[in-house]
Amino acid sequence: MTTIRMEWAPLVKVGLVAGLVQVVTGIVLYLAGVYFEPASLQLIMLLTVASIAAGNWWYGTHVLDGQTTYWRALLAGMVISVLIAAVYVTYNVISVSFIYPHFLEDMVRAEFDRASAGLDAARAAQLLDSLRAEATLRNLAVANFVSACRFGTLASIVVAFGFMARWRRPRLSARDTAPGVARDAH
Repeated sequence: MTTIRMEWAPLVKVGLVAGLVQVVTGIVLYLAGVYFEPASLQLIMLLTVASIAAGNWWYGTHVLDGQTTYWRALLAGMVISVLIAAVYVTYNVISVSFIYPHFLEDMVRAEFDRASAGLDAARAAQLLDSLRAEATLRNLAVANFVSACRFGTLASIVVAFGFMARWRRPRLSARDTAPGVARDAH
């Protein structure tokens, strides 16, 4: 079995920066009043994929000297996604506890508005009570961590295909790109 050489400290830094980017994006979406819109989730998912791809590219180029393989890219992407999830959940716990104490109620209201259409008053009240009972900080943190890790793992599997050696174009040497040198001369 081959051992995969990884440099962990730079990879952790990449994951932490990606997590902070997610947090800033979440704050902007929340303050803009669109955090609970379906398009916001799509934006966060796209940002996760972009963060994993960019993080993999940077890590492979600057730390692994371009020697990235599928397995290294997959492992790097998974580490990045777990760190994104950890940073975001840490932010969730801190912000809901101290900064946005009404966040859980806002979340319940947004889900209630989506799910209660067409319900009679009794069923709507039952739905609202159920949503409020489920909307705890613990449930939010666990659900966000698990879903972010699952999605990040799936994104990492897909992104890692871009780092397979057979799909990469060969790099041209300085001699190949020098002015006046014919490509077929060597």
